[in-house]
Amino acid sequence: MICSTVFVMSQISNQSWWLMVLLTLFICACIANFKRLSKPTSETTSQTLLSVFVVVVSIWCIAWMIYINEKNSITETDRTIRLISIISVAAFSTIRVTFELLHLRRVVRSMRTMLQSDSLTSLPNREFALEHLSLSLQDVNQHDTTPTVLHINIDRFKSINDNHGHIAGDALLVAISKRIQDGIEEHCVVARLSGDEFVLIDNHSKTAIESVVSADKILALLVLPFSLNHGDIFVSASIGVANYRKDFTKSAAELLSNAETAMYWAKEAGRNCVAVFDESMDEHAKKRLAIETALYRALERRELRLVHQPIIDIDLGDVTGFEALMRWNMEDGTAVTPTEFIPIAEETGIIMPIGAWALLEALIHLRGWINEGICSREATMSVNVSSRQLHDPKFVAIVNEALIRSHMPAEQLWLEVTESVMITQPEQALETLRSLSDLGVRIAIDDFGTGYSSLSFLQRFPIHRLKIDKSFVSNIATDQNSRTLVKTIIAMAKSLGLEVVAEGVETTQQLHALADLDCSQAQGYLISHPMSPQDMPAALVELDKVGKWPRLREVK
Repeated sequence: MICSTVFVMSQISNQSWWLMVLLTLFICACIANFKRLSKPTSETTSQTLLSVFVVVVSIWCIAWMIYINEKNSITETDRTIRLISIISVAAFSTIRVTFELLHLRRVVRSMRTMLQSDSLTSLPNREFALEHLSLSLQDVNQHDTTPTVLHINIDRFKSINDNHGHIAGDALLVAISKRIQDGIEEHCVVARLSGDEFVLIDNHSKTAIESVVSADKILALLVLPFSLNHGDIFVSASIGVANYRKDFTKSAAELLSNAETAMYWAKEAGRNCVAVFDESMDEHAKKRLAIETALYRALERRELRLVHQPIIDIDLGDVTGFEALMRWNMEDGTAVTPTEFIPIAEETGIIMPIGAWALLEALIHLRGWINEGICSREATMSVNVSSRQLHDPKFVAIVNEALIRSHMPAEQLWLEVTESVMITQPEQALETLRSLSDLGVRIAIDDFGTGYSSLSFLQRFPIHRLKIDKSFVSNIATDQNSRTLVKTIIAMAKSLGLEVVAEGVETTQQLHALADLDCSQAQGYLISHPMSPQDMPAALVELDKVGKWPRLREVK
């Protein structure tokens, strides 16, 4: 283009001021085109077209003016040669600009494809999904359809990543995306939102039932194992379904969010299932978000507190220890139950500072009671530990620091974990538990019998106590099967040299039955409700007055 311009200018003689203006306009348009070509975007395409038009018009105007300007000053032969040369240059410039424009369009399309595609699976990404869904909602009235969004989340994918490595995890995501693509209807669009989350958009569904059928079909597609270099891997998914509703759905982003909310309900329902969105879920999601937001400030606002439930020796009626339980009362007086805020704390990671605080606070309470002579000097404190805490590399140091600051011996601290801890990153859990055991800290399995792990973990892991879940204890006095199960657990624990504590004891009949089965310790409402540190001295005095378990009061 620059060479063409130089050539044209070399043909000019006795240029007039309007010819100079056109030349200036021509050069400016060329520069503008060059800048846009260096950074092409979809927004600058229309501007580039205008600049190209100016360039082409300028070239032809310059050529024509030169021809007119010199029409009478040269011979016919020279004029013919010059005219042909100028027309050739103008034509070449026009072709060149056209090719540049076509190249620009290809680059813009390529960049747009890259920006709207997932680099790992080559599926469309969130941006494309939102754009496609927005267009579908605009056409919904014309086609009499009910656009549906399925939010697909792979269950326990983090565990697969941790156990098999990120390379295997990426390969699994590619295999999952391909299987879903191959198994769905052609009119459906599958996109990868992030990590282990996918979305399926069906513009042709007409009823909510059709969308549930599609979701069940995806669950069926994932049943078969995925053969990778590391071997066969089995996965499942939690799927949230959201259907467009004319009076409620306001935007594509809202519909996508509704599907995600339903997906979380599917996870809470046990995973590997489908949940369909309704308004109650939205209220639940808003409440959950409010709890999560308030939980970040709960510790510094001193809204969290500990209560303690005594554990007694069934034969003697003596208090052998306490279990620390967390409670939360917001500034406005609203009480949030542990079943509501503990899972959120674990999911968000807030459990780390909260758990460290609870551990130290519980040990300080025990040290105070011992110093005041309220309980035995050998009394122990049990503190619940989440999987997230146990997998923290700093957790052993946190426990050691709490023992030092509270001046408590390690053997008087029980850390209670659930069986699920043995499933998530078992090797890391084993290493942490062994380090804690080396400190002298003792480990208890809470809610024993309700998890999904193998009994082999009793041999592998340094376990010192089993806590029989309330679900087994509640019917022990009236149901022979429950009695047989508890008897088996107690016999197994004793053969392994483990202590046994029965949870949720609420009647004297249950306590009698546990004593007959040779269960050594128990806790529950029959013995004492969870008490605040300030009320614990009075509660222990009352327990001392009761004496042996046959005289324990009925629960009021």
